[in-house]
Amino acid sequence: MSTEKTGEPIKTIIRAYMKETTSGQIEARVIVLFVSIFIIALLLGSFVTKVRADIVLAAVVGIALFILCFLSVKYSLYALIFAMLLSPQFGERTTEGGGITIRLDDFMLIIISFAWFARTAIYKEMTLLKKTPLNRPIGYYTLACIVATGFGMMFGKVHIARGFFFVFKYIEYFVVYFMAVNLIDNRKQLRNFIIALLVVFVIVCLTSIAQIPQGERITAPFEGKGGEPNTLGGYLLLMLSIVTGLLLNTDKDDSMKYKFLLLSLIFFAFIPIGFSQSRGTWFSLLPWYITFLVISKKKAVLGISLAIVVIVSPAIMPKPIKERFMYTFEKQKGWAAKQQEHVGGVTLDTSTSERLTSTKFALEAYVRHPVFGYGVTGWRFLDQQYLKTLVETGVFGFMSLLYLLYVLLRETRKVYTSTEDKFHKGIAMGFFAGIIAMMTHAIGANTFIIVRIMEPFWFLAAIVVSIPQIYELEKFGDSDSLRSEIRKAGV
Repeated sequence: MSTEKTGEPIKTIIRAYMKETTSGQIEARVIVLFVSIFIIALLLGSFVTKVRADIVLAAVVGIALFILCFLSVKYSLYALIFAMLLSPQFGERTTEGGGITIRLDDFMLIIISFAWFARTAIYKEMTLLKKTPLNRPIGYYTLACIVATGFGMMFGKVHIARGFFFVFKYIEYFVVYFMAVNLIDNRKQLRNFIIALLVVFVIVCLTSIAQIPQGERITAPFEGKGGEPNTLGGYLLLMLSIVTGLLLNTDKDDSMKYKFLLLSLIFFAFIPIGFSQSRGTWFSLLPWYITFLVISKKKAVLGISLAIVVIVSPAIMPKPIKERFMYTFEKQKGWAAKQQEHVGGVTLDTSTSERLTSTKFALEAYVRHPVFGYGVTGWRFLDQQYLKTLVETGVFGFMSLLYLLYVLLRETRKVYTSTEDKFHKGIAMGFFAGIIAMMTHAIGANTFIIVRIMEPFWFLAAIVVSIPQIYELEKFGDSDSLRSEIRKAGV
């Protein structure tokens, strides 16, 4: 049975419920499913007459989405792709990291996850956590976050609700990865997901460019008051990596229309990247470019492109971008001047200086709790991913994150070097450069916990990891039983 064949859902559920295993016991996950449904039904029955009509409507929509996800996980993932960047955000976070924000895709992901679990309980050919090279490092990092935060709660350093919420958010990203990697099993499906991601990328670019006339730093759509331009820059650079990888892996057999489309996407992406005025994103462009230069065979094209940019940029660079760059080294007056750090005779702006100062305090704090740290959200706000991970989860969490990134780079590189398909090769090359760019971006931002970057990041990781699996499936043809066994084995 194909994972997308729904058959007769109600009859299938009844049969699965009544079916016993060889030991005479009912499947544990089927029992959990029905107990969960029973509890939810009781809760809905208790509260439906006591709440407002809009809440009831939201519950009905959620149930409808659950049914859709149960019948077709594929279409629910398409909906999630568009919600990643285009869903509204509720709540507000302060610049010091206080407050909590909730997004529509948070609710969607919970519903989709539960529906996915329900399908794995019914359809035996589906697996909950398919074996992949990333399972172990993901498990290590998740365990580190949970243990560190648990200790933080025990010793009163982490607020229980806040710590739970943030750790749950971290796990959400990996749920996206596992759902996608469990579903993708053919070239057409993979290509369609990439197209959907690029369509969202185009929408984000256009909506971002539309903000430029307002004269302020641009942000991602629907971010609400006080958006994060650095988040937008990171997302754009990640998707730009995929487009650049695809373009660098075209050949003479590809149509000029396809090449022109990719080239146009690159051009339009650089406009919002510039006007985001995100210096962390601009800095990440350097290792991003070097990565492509090292691994791509089209070094002449990259060299000529860089030369053109260097020659033309001073003449066409908009004034706000020039001012933002020069602000990094501009000396302030009065009180602000006292807050500026000096490195090697160079005066840094107050924002960069604040990061250096917080680094000193964070390292002093880390020494007091070096093994498990303070727990997620257990110390004050830090806008530096590696330092934040070190202080909050200790050396165990920090090494787990580095190990996860190393394995991800290794597997992506392996896919790039082993595949002959130009489209797949382009995706792997682009994602490899994208990982390097995000690792650089994380020096001055919490890149690996930012929703609008991490959801597409882990979806792309699932796509890359699925490429070898697709080739193995093609070797065995279209036999459902063989495909099922291969999927379970995680070949």
